[in-house]
Amino acid sequence: MDPSRGVITLAYGHKRFIEQARSLAHSLHLHAPNVPRTLVTDCNDPQITNLFTNVIAYRPEYGSGVRQKIYLDQYSPYDETLFIDSDCLVLGNLDSFWSAFRGQSFGVPGFRYLHKGETDELFNVDDALQRFNVVSLPKFNGGTYYFDRSSESQELFKTARHILENAKSLGLGEFRRNGPSDETVYSLAMAIHGVGLTWMGAGGMWTPVNYKGKLSLDAISGSCLFEKEGRKLSPEIVHFPGDYIYAFPYARERARLKKKMEGRGTSPHKLAVAFAASVLWQCSRRSAGLAKVGRVSVRAYRQLSSKAARS
Repeated sequence: MDPSRGVITLAYGHKRFIEQARSLAHSLHLHAPNVPRTLVTDCNDPQITNLFTNVIAYRPEYGSGVRQKIYLDQYSPYDETLFIDSDCLVLGNLDSFWSAFRGQSFGVPGFRYLHKGETDELFNVDDALQRFNVVSLPKFNGGTYYFDRSSESQELFKTARHILENAKSLGLGEFRRNGPSDETVYSLAMAIHGVGLTWMGAGGMWTPVNYKGKLSLDAISGSCLFEKEGRKLSPEIVHFPGDYIYAFPYARERARLKKKMEGRGTSPHKLAVAFAASVLWQCSRRSAGLAKVGRVSVRAYRQLSSKAARS
């Protein structure tokens, strides 16, 4: 185990984020047991915290929502850090990530760039290109970030925090009504510092957002297959962002991981609810009307669950 290199994740606030971190820890323990893992949290439940090598107290002064992700360097105890979102599952030993980012101060898996004339729902691309005098902007999913302790990395983080502080004057749109997205902030900082994306092929980190056909996932054996944008993908880290947490393979594999790593599974009732939610979600991907029904149903279920937990 190399203590100078490790994984860090954030999980604070709502219990579902804590439980996602539990599943991430299970997958890391199973597939990357020699990689130290740190949890940034406000949770003090030893059933969760004992799954991590280190636990660091969540610092609310850094802000709410994804603002916390702009302070990853302030949290990490490692010389080389791989941040992994808590709604990810790790399916391999992560050697490919350390190799892909070797020699870089900051890195993100990806391949796409935004150019003049293209649009983004969270900011004006042409305005940003002109304002920062750059020719393109990285477009990626922020499920993973790599960084080291170099001066180059520290300067990029400083730029990112400056962008965050001036988000309104820069015309950056709101993400979940809670400030700009971390992808937007880091994209601008990367462009300013001349940091490009790192192509990792069909492996690396991928999300199943807008996948086609079947999503095959086996978190125990460490395999994942799906088709997206004409590519057949087999990610080593699979990220379930936003409402993709309702994909039943994610719920099913989290239950299997819990059974294997803790000796106790998820109740049949919870799995049945997860399956029903998944059916509604799958329908919502195909119909705006059903999407609304699904959102209302999920919101009602969460409210009932919260009331039951308090009683």
